Amino acid sequence: EVECGDHYARSLASYGVFLAASGYEHHGPQGHLGFAPRLTPENFKCAFTTAEGWGSYAQQSEISNLKSQIAVHWGQLRLRTFSLALPPALQATTVTVRMAGKTVPATLSVNHGKAEIKFGEELKLNVGEALEIGVAS
Repeated sequence: EVECGDHYARSLASYGVFLAASGYEHHGPQGHLGFAPRLTPENFKCAFTTAEGWGSYAQQSEISNLKSQIAVHWGQLRLRTFSLALPPALQATTVTVRMAGKTVPATLSVNHGKAEIKFGEELKLNVGEALEIGVAS
């Protein structure tokens, strides 16, 4: 961009690249969060921000499974749904969700290489809490 010159990028313009690289999506009122990493999706980690807090997202994938973790480091995160891009070879059929060592009821639907996970009830993650999600064939 001419406006940014040829030596730097404005803060919000460069943040757009970060969002695109992580495939980040968030809709606060609907309680939705999602990621579709485009850089090293087999071993990926990034920060995320929401209206009520911030944290980190990490995922590791293999041929038959994908494991991800959402951790809140400040504030809170309310979730009803979570989506993630699946590796091309993974034919996802099952999902397991754990929070604070307990299994959380969830359903999985897959559409065009993207997993959509719906939780049985709205989840609220606070500082220091993490949600672990496993998708497998």
